[in-house]
Amino acid sequence: MPFSESDIVDLTGKVAIVTGGNSGLGLQTVKVLASKNARVYLACRSIEKFNQAITEIKNTCNSYFVKNVSFLQLDLASAATAKAAANEFNTKENKLHLLYNNAGVMGTPKGKVSDDGYEYVITSFLYPKATPLTHSPDVKQFAVNTFALFVFTYHLLPTLQSTATSSSPGTVRIINTASSGAKQAGRAGIPLDSSPTVGAEYSPSQCYGHSKIGVILLTRQLARRYPSILSFAPHPGPVQSNLTRELGIPSWVMAILNKVVFKPAEYGALTQLFAGTTPTLTAEDNGGYLVPPAKLDSKLPHKQCYDDVFGAKLWDWCMTAMRKLEE
Repeated sequence: MPFSESDIVDLTGKVAIVTGGNSGLGLQTVKVLASKNARVYLACRSIEKFNQAITEIKNTCNSYFVKNVSFLQLDLASAATAKAAANEFNTKENKLHLLYNNAGVMGTPKGKVSDDGYEYVITSFLYPKATPLTHSPDVKQFAVNTFALFVFTYHLLPTLQSTATSSSPGTVRIINTASSGAKQAGRAGIPLDSSPTVGAEYSPSQCYGHSKIGVILLTRQLARRYPSILSFAPHPGPVQSNLTRELGIPSWVMAILNKVVFKPAEYGALTQLFAGTTPTLTAEDNGGYLVPPAKLDSKLPHKQCYDDVFGAKLWDWCMTAMRKLEE
């Protein structure tokens, strides 16, 4: 039988975070977790976006579930605010059972960098002899989808680990939303050495691919470094969301795509809900990549996703960059 929302058991006593929980896949994930009585922190950029999401939940679900949803301010465009959000959560809760790193960007145009300009900090530290950049490269996708995800998760790991010690094995999980779009990176994969800004010379679609390879590699690293926590990287499939907002697609074209190609958020969210809640996934599956409809897939979307030596290098790169920013 295919997995459905009705297969999710009661989550009373469980604490969850869903980043980008104010729309699309994230909002659907919040709705379902809250309906199963989890205490859910909806992480998004502003209280205004949170309130809009709460209105949506009231209009489409049982308003009783709203009591299970709390606001956590998080802007992944800045590594500093990603850390601050994790620290804020840690002052409110001493347990975290489910971390859904769902938020992301796609196709940001040339000239977009992260808010705290981490690219330039990393350039001067990791590449002291590099020629200073004369333009803003297209690196925001890597900053948001990969690096800020790492920073946010890293500062939540102590809480996740302590929760795992007092919980049933396999019930504390990290779910990093991946994408088959990793194949857009090109044959070489993430240019971690060739460019200090990880993608300055590449197209927006290639940069998106770099960032999603990074998500899969970091998920595999989490599984190896923190085996008491189950970490998964689900690909939701083509889903109706605002992820395409930076692509400049005319509204009439999007209307057609939403009818013909993209599936409702309810469909896309099922795979990540499965990854976070099903007891059929065990330690043997830790670090796995999932595809719709809610199943593990041993075939990864890019050859570099299998390279755990490079994954360890990416982990160290993120760690070095994070520590430099915190000085």
